[in-house]
Amino acid sequence: MKSVLATLFFAVTICGRVDAGETQEFVTVDPEPAYYAWWLRARFHPFETEVRGIPVQKIRKNWCKASEFRRELFPQDLQEDLKSVDFAVDGFFDGSKTKQTALVGAYETCAGEGGEFFLIIDWPRRGPPTIRFIKNGPTDHPFATVQAEPDPSIVVWFCMCCDFRAHYKWDPSKRNFAVVPEEY
Repeated sequence: MKSVLATLFFAVTICGRVDAGETQEFVTVDPEPAYYAWWLRARFHPFETEVRGIPVQKIRKNWCKASEFRRELFPQDLQEDLKSVDFAVDGFFDGSKTKQTALVGAYETCAGEGGEFFLIIDWPRRGPPTIRFIKNGPTDHPFATVQAEPDPSIVVWFCMCCDFRAHYKWDPSKRNFAVVPEEY
């Protein structure tokens, strides 16, 4: 019974304030179906009101909370699995001289709906960081990681042991990032 309860409440308490004195777990892992990998059962409870200095309502008007995935927000028991993944990568992904950060995380709308996001932020030499690209969607289990490619492009992985991914590259003709079709 103790192991069932431990699994049920398997979480880390890296928290934001919910109400005076209350805290909310950032990551919880559903106990069932037990044969699913933990990242397919993970639920994320965003608690921050800005991402890298950008207020969440400037990212999407209907968001009230968003948290970038960071290794320290995950339970200690999962740290071994996370050693070889990144949640944020830096580069010059559009070929300009402006440094960019590509990152993944979870959001919650003001109506209480949750989901995942992939965000690319520009870091201009002068002025605040700006949103360069955002892709988001609703999901109950928004786990993702990112990887920088040398060409330069970015791969967003939605699974740690499979090939479920989206590959993004700067498209000069569209002046935006676009999904690169996968070659099989």
